[in-house]
Amino acid sequence: MSSQKIEKLLERYFQGETSLAEEQALRDFFSKEELPRHLAELRDQFMFLEREAREELPASFEDDLFDEIDRLERSSRSTRRTYILYISGVAATVLIMVTLFFRFDPFTREADFNQREAETAFAEASRILYFVSDKFNTGAKSLGKVARFDEGIEDLKNVKRFEEGVEKAAPVSKFNQITKLITNPAPEKVPNSLKQ
Repeated sequence: MSSQKIEKLLERYFQGETSLAEEQALRDFFSKEELPRHLAELRDQFMFLEREAREELPASFEDDLFDEIDRLERSSRSTRRTYILYISGVAATVLIMVTLFFRFDPFTREADFNQREAETAFAEASRILYFVSDKFNTGAKSLGKVARFDEGIEDLKNVKRFEEGVEKAAPVSKFNQITKLITNPAPEKVPNSLKQ
């Protein structure tokens, strides 16, 4: 193939417009020993693609991929939950510190105590904490559904194992059928003298 045709193919290749046959022609071209000097630098790329095209994935690749995805999803959920708990703890601490700062006069260290103000502050802090708790519980409820979904996925893995066991037991079932045919001949083949 001429270098002009190869250059046109390369242009189409880098734009993503080539067919599989054209890509194979490019790999074949770059596997030759002698290449034009301006195209020699692309040899390594096409030789790598040729090696990768021949390599097959292991049989357990799909299972390993889904297991890794499940593991990452579980870790991200636990990380999010940890952050939410951490942030709510920090918010509660800040709220307590602000309450203490405004409750006590920091310059004279005297308590300006009024029972009605204390009850109002307690009620307001309780209302805010209940609000935060409610929002947190609302978010946590939706995570419970995700956990039930994960349990269902685990049950499906058990069904897959059961199917594999049934497939392994299929030869035993065929053996039993053949044994019954051998030991219990069909009624048509039994002589009349034995039927009575």
